[in-house]
Amino acid sequence: MTAPEPGKEPGAKPARRTMTFRKSNRFPPPTPDQSRRQADVVQSAWIHFGEPGPVIAFLNARHSALEGQPLHLAIESDEGLERVQALLSKMTLMA
Repeated sequence: MTAPEPGKEPGAKPARRTMTFRKSNRFPPPTPDQSRRQADVVQSAWIHFGEPGPVIAFLNARHSALEGQPLHLAIESDEGLERVQALLSKMTLMA
């Protein structure tokens, strides 16, 4: 008498296949222009502040002079990017 094959013992349930699903992204990937503007605003903020903490705080906090978050405004349009860069230049002159 031979030993039963693994998973084929009498009374054992057949192996069940599971389906794998990919996560769907809730947001579309950024356009090339949005990626370029994001890189430009991060570089400008880095040049101004020189440290990651202040750069992150500036880009993600609402700024009253811009009436919004600098990062979001810069990514939305070239005009928004110019407004954020102008504010950084103004802040440099005031320092």
